Parts: sequence; structure tokens; C-alpha cells
Amino acid sequence: MMRKHLLLYFSILFITIAPSWAQDVEFSASAPSTVVQGNRFQLVYSVNQEASNLRVPDIADFQILMGPSTSQSSSVQIINNNFTRSINYSFTYILRGDQTGRFTIPPASIEVDGKKVESNPVTIEVVEGDDQSASSSQQQQGQQAPADAGALSDEDLYITSTANKTEVWQDEPVLITTRIYTRVNLEGISNVKQPELRNFVVEELPAQSNNIQWEIQNVNGRTYRVGTFSQRVIYAQTSGRHTVEPTSIEFLIRQRQARQSNSIFGDFFDSYRTVKKNVSSKPINIKVKALPSPRPANFSGIVGNVTMNVTASKTEAQVNDGITLKAVISGTGNHRLARNPEFDIPTDFDVFDPQVTNNINQTAQGGRGDRIVETLIIPRHSGTFEIPAVAYSFFNPSTGRYQTLEGKPISIHVERTPGEETAGPAGGPARSTTRESVRFLGQDIRYIKTEPVSLKAANTFLFGSTLYILSYLIPIVLFILIFLFNQKRIKENADVLRVKNRKANKMARKRLKKSADFLKKGNQEGFYEELTKALWGYTSDKLSIPRSALTKDNARSILLENGANEDLTEEFLGILDTCEYARYSPQNDHSEREELYKKTLETISKLEGQLKRKK
Repeated sequence: MMRKHLLLYFSILFITIAPSWAQDVEFSASAPSTVVQGNRFQLVYSVNQEASNLRVPDIADFQILMGPSTSQSSSVQIINNNFTRSINYSFTYILRGDQTGRFTIPPASIEVDGKKVESNPVTIEVVEGDDQSASSSQQQQGQQAPADAGALSDEDLYITSTANKTEVWQDEPVLITTRIYTRVNLEGISNVKQPELRNFVVEELPAQSNNIQWEIQNVNGRTYRVGTFSQRVIYAQTSGRHTVEPTSIEFLIRQRQARQSNSIFGDFFDSYRTVKKNVSSKPINIKVKALPSPRPANFSGIVGNVTMNVTASKTEAQVNDGITLKAVISGTGNHRLARNPEFDIPTDFDVFDPQVTNNINQTAQGGRGDRIVETLIIPRHSGTFEIPAVAYSFFNPSTGRYQTLEGKPISIHVERTPGEETAGPAGGPARSTTRESVRFLGQDIRYIKTEPVSLKAANTFLFGSTLYILSYLIPIVLFILIFLFNQKRIKENADVLRVKNRKANKMARKRLKKSADFLKKGNQEGFYEELTKALWGYTSDKLSIPRSALTKDNARSILLENGANEDLTEEFLGILDTCEYARYSPQNDHSEREELYKKTLETISKLEGQLKRKK
């Protein structure tokens, strides 16, 4: 019988796990994007299923030093009874680049279940190295050795701030990129000072300082690790020549301190220290050209390249139905700060303030995405109305000219409702009497108010009226009441015994709550101790008797003298006896302690109703 149960269990387990094992084949190749000439690096092919017959392309641009070495890893996850198993097979080659340039390794192929699968190609740039980088094994892994004491120079660590454009139109985006060039081991950054850009609107791109992606570059015959620290998109608000002040960064550098020793073991016991070095970039000069004049009357303020699409939620409606006019401005530029399109809506509609939604992400080319402007209009009359085409102009910096976008006119047919019309004068055309807002019809006729109105006598003033007198009397009366109430509260708080008496029940319940916590944790001694403190503390505060003056011998007489009945007094003393014996007795049942807790809470509640306040 047991065998059948085990067989059934493993069958169900296999059926549950099997679907999760089935996964799409992924065969990929990975290698550093940049390597130093003469340094070794790894080319790794990975596949997520068991495979065979790996065929690597001819790697003529690199020298194969070793490989392939194979490795396998697997993992199984069980989450909410869902089993997931992943397997990874890796084939690693050790290569070396002897020639500088940019090289592409073609895709490799492998067979999985009889099917041929290809990897992605890999592009690797080999940069020229210097003497130090060629002899340093740490640089082969993309790391720098600690700087020697006194050997740190401005060429070992510096930063640059560059602009993708130095001559732009007003409001045209400019990308400012700050990069770090280092040949030493950086432990961190202690301070950053960015320039104040008063004449620019600044948009920060996603921060890269917490996860800098390093690459190797050769600059003037020296090999550096180069990483992008920050990128900011700025929009010049005024024309003229502007200077972007330098960016300053204070780095923490691990520096070696060589010992002054003649021992042959001196080099093995060098110590290290962390030093600070502040470096600054050079300023950037940007020439900002003013937008051409005259500007179009419908100029939106956008500098970039955008499109516009105008639609209506419906073109057939009834009187008092809501209609949404939607304008979507899409493209690249500063349209987050642009003006909204202006619709020429007939006076027969009520128009509400537009609702604007920006689905715009900042990129190196500026803001990219959609600006959605939705305007709600409500027709108050029946008929057919036309909303003219919307004209919307922007400045295209690529062409140096203004461009105008025009939507299509929108025709809306509004049907009559049963309560809209009333007979017109002398059999004339019907007119609406549901309009409440006052508006000119033509030049001199207004809508007549159809609802009751509140009229006020002429030549009436606030000064001397009943409201004027009450505005003085009410604050004075409130001040007197608040003052008297506050004096009473101060007097009551000054009587310490009365305060303790009033808060006795509250303090007892606070201690009982603490004992309940001990009850949940299974702390027997703490539980009984807090019950005892709650009973004695309540009696002391309620009857204004010092705790040191209360004992089990006089507790009976004190409780009876202050109004407690005989049964309640015995129950009170019984709880104290139980707590005293149980604290030092073997572990008892949890239900007994819970029952004792409820009994204590009930006893204190009864005492609250029977005990007299001590005057």
C-alpha cells in the first residue's frame, strides 16, 4: 500500500514539474565590448538546454589560447507549489587580441534535440595599450592597481563634460555628458558639485552614478577605464552666449604606502590608505540663437519635430451630453512645456478647462512621447455645429523654419431632447429655456432667469447690523469659555492623586496588554508578573494609597472599607495567590493562563464600578 502511495505521489510530482522544464532554447555569446591589445579575455557561449555538436566560426582576428572549457549549472525553485527548473551549459574560450580595431565574431551554432540553433554575433573593439596595462593582470580584468604613494597625477584621473551641440536654437535640447577617465583604483565618490544652470531648463536622465558601465579606451597612448557618470538634457531659455560651468567630483582613491625597509619581505607587507582627490571638468561654451521673427500667431512654443491628431469622442449626441475633444501631440522636443491647442468652439457649448496628460520620457534627443489634451464640451442647443480645424505651429531646428499642423474640422450633430423646446413668440421658432448661464445672444438680449432668486434691500450695510455685532460678541464669549475650561483643566492636573485616580483603569489595561503579549510569546514568568503589577497598581492609583503600603494582609480590609463586596475581594486575593504560586511552579497549560487573564480583566472592571474615590 505504501508503495502505491509513493508511486502516485512521484507521478503527480513529475507531471507538475515536467511542463516547467520545457522552455525555449536560448543560445547566446558574450564577451567584453572593449579589450586592451595583448590582454586575455573570455568568450562564453551559453545554452539553457542539453546540446551537442558546438561549431564555433573561424576566429581569425583573435588568437585562441585555451578552450573550450565546459561547465554546467542548474537550479530548482518551488513557489506556491509551482516547480521551476533551469539548466545552463557554458563553453568558455580564452582569447587574445593582437591587432587594434573593431572586429565581429560571427554566430556559432549548436544542436538541440536535432535542431540547429545559432547564437548572436559579438563585436569587440581592441584598443592600443601602454606598458603598464600590458604588464598588469588586474587591468586584464578591467581593474586598476592601487596608486603608489606620491605617484597620482592629473593624467591618472580626470573627468570631462561634453555637449552634443555647441550652437543651438532657443529651447532646443542639448545633452551634457560627464565621463570619468581613471587609471587608479576608485573606492567611491564623496562629493559632487554640479553647475548652476540659471538660464536653462534642466531634465535629468536616469542616474548612472550608482551603476557605472566601464569600458576601456586608449587616450593619447594611455589606457583608461572610462565610464559615464551623468547625463543631463538642458533647454536654453534666452538667446546669446552661455557658459556651462565645470562639474567637480571628489574621489576616494586607494593608495599604496611602501614601507621603508631593507628586508627582502618588505614588498609583501605594504599598507594602503584612502586619499581624496578633487577633479573638475572644463567649462562648455554654447551659442544660443533666437527663434526667427515674426512668430506665427498660433505658435505652441515647441522646438522639435512633432505631429498632431485631433479627434472627438462622438459626433452625434443629444443636448447636455458630454463630448471630449482630444488632441495628441507626439514626437520629440520640449512639448512637455508647450501651450495647448485652442479650439474655436461655438457659443452653444459649455467648455470646461482642458485636462493634460504627459506621457513623455526624457532621452538624449530631448523629450519623446505624447502630450494629450482633452477638453470636455457640453451642447446646450440642438442642431448641427462645426468646430473649425485647429492650427498648431512649432519650430523645427533641423530646417530652421516654423511648421504648422492642421487637424480636420469636426462636425457635431446634436439632437433635441423632450424637455428642450418651448413655443416661440407668435408661432415663431422654438427656443430653449433650460439655459441658466447668462450669455449675450447677439448684442443686447440675455437669457431670463427661470429659477427663484434671492433679493436684498438696497442701501444696506454691514456696519451696525446684527451680524456685525455678533462678529465681535461671539469671539469674546468663546475666549472666556476657553479660558475657564483651561483653568479648570490646570487645576485638575495639579491634583496628582485625582489624576492617578482618574487614570487608574487606563494604566491597569495598559499593563494587562503587556501581559497579553507575554501570553502570546509563552513567557510564563513575565505574564504572571505583569498581572500582579496590574492589580496592585490599579488599587494604588484608584485609592490613592502608596504601593509600598499595600500588602496581602491589609488588602482585604482596604477593599471592603472602600466599597468592594466580599466575593469580589476574595476573587482579587485569589488571583494574587495564583500569580504568586504559578511564577515558580512548573509550566502550566496555556488555556489556564488565558482564563486567568480574562478573569483579571473582569475583576478590574467590577472594581471600577464598586470602589469609591479617595477624597
